Amino acid sequence: MKKRRNLIVMVWLLCAATSIFGQQDSKAERYLQAVSDQFDMNKGYLIRMDYIREDLMQETSAEGAGVIWMKGLKYKIVLDEYIVYFNGEKLYSQNTDTEEVYVSEPDPNQPGYLQAVPIRIIKSYALDFKYKYMGNTRFMGKERVEIQLYPKDITGPYSLLKMLINPGSLKLEAIQLKHKEGILYTMILSEIQGNQSLDEHTFEFDSAAYPNTEIIELVE
Repeated sequence: MKKRRNLIVMVWLLCAATSIFGQQDSKAERYLQAVSDQFDMNKGYLIRMDYIREDLMQETSAEGAGVIWMKGLKYKIVLDEYIVYFNGEKLYSQNTDTEEVYVSEPDPNQPGYLQAVPIRIIKSYALDFKYKYMGNTRFMGKERVEIQLYPKDITGPYSLLKMLINPGSLKLEAIQLKHKEGILYTMILSEIQGNQSLDEHTFEFDSAAYPNTEIIELVE
């Protein structure tokens, strides 16, 4: 009888938690919409950032700097020896140290598609996420508004996304992304330049520029 009562309590708590996180928090929407309004899908952007990669299981971390060129769904990102290009259809993941580039075609119907199109997180937050306003928090020594987002499709690789927003300007200043394997990525946006002239070649891997790089096709 006691075991049954404990089971009922556990089920009730689970249902309560599901109910809370199944709702969209109206307090968060003001900030999420403000962040979305900062980016125009028809314009080009250059974003400079610092990043921290923490392995929470192994208790190790690495830091570095990166640059993103972005227009609509297309983007190019450089993080140390890694360069990733997405032209709207194909994803090129290059390692300049090992001189390899992997080519794949992300499926927009799969949760991992968010990896290939970061702006979708910003523009489609209501479609892809449940979200919650967490109030003000201290981040890098400054007061920031924290919004937590949880993927609606739990089969994807990420369990939690945090946006850290300037409470005065409502500008997005940092993103934290937690991988289910215990990796926490923190991306601190140091500069955002809009109205960039970016042509289609920006988002393509140029084999002529890297003649010794092996191209490994993952496309079926």
